Formats: sequence, structure tokens, C-alpha cells
Amino acid sequence: MLLALFATAAAATGSFAAVSEDRRRVVVTARDGVVVRVRAGLARYRCEGFGDLGPQVVDERGRARIGAGGRFAFRAGEPAQRLVVRGRLRGRRVAGTLRGSGTIATGQPCASGPVAFRSRR
Repeated sequence: MLLALFATAAAATGSFAAVSEDRRRVVVTARDGVVVRVRAGLARYRCEGFGDLGPQVVDERGRARIGAGGRFAFRAGEPAQRLVVRGRLRGRRVAGTLRGSGTIATGQPCASGPVAFRSRR
């Protein structure tokens, strides 16, 4: 059974589409058991002292190994625009949470807060 879980994670390849709780598209791309790209729409991006920005699309490339049970933790981007995604791939579905953070041109910090997402049935 455990061997089957590792085989499933290692074989994960393709694009996995989902929708966030604020109705924005999220696409997780995996290649040979590694998450290599996440593209996510953020409806709200709060900036300290400036107000809200959004909607915004964040598209980052990186590498996050898909572990047992399809779990992964993806973190990519420069400090000015960072994306952190924790999720789980199961078959052709993906679910998890994402956070966007960074700064605007004036140096003020911004963050999306946690946003849940999952594939539609």
C-alpha cells in the first residue's frame, strides 16, 4: 500500500485545475512527481497603508516534491512577490491553500491571507 502511494506521487504529471474560495482559477503543474509551476488568481491583496489591490494573477515556477499521499508544499518568487501553496494531488484533482505576499513599489508590505482552493467535481 505504501509503495502504491509513492508510485502515485512519483507519476503525477500534468496540469491540475481548481477554483479558489473567492472564485479565481488555480492551476498546479506537475512533472514527474514534482510541482513545477503554480498560476493563481487572487481576488484581494491587502497592502498596509495603501489599501486593497486586486484582482491579481500570480504565476510562479519552482520545484516542490510531491510526497506520500500526494502532498506538496510549493514556495516560489522573489520577496517582492512570493507565492506559498500547500496542497494535495489525488487522481486528477488538487486541493489546498495558497498565500500571496510581497511589497508594492513604495515598499509597503502586502498579503492575500490564506485562500482555500479545490478542483470542481
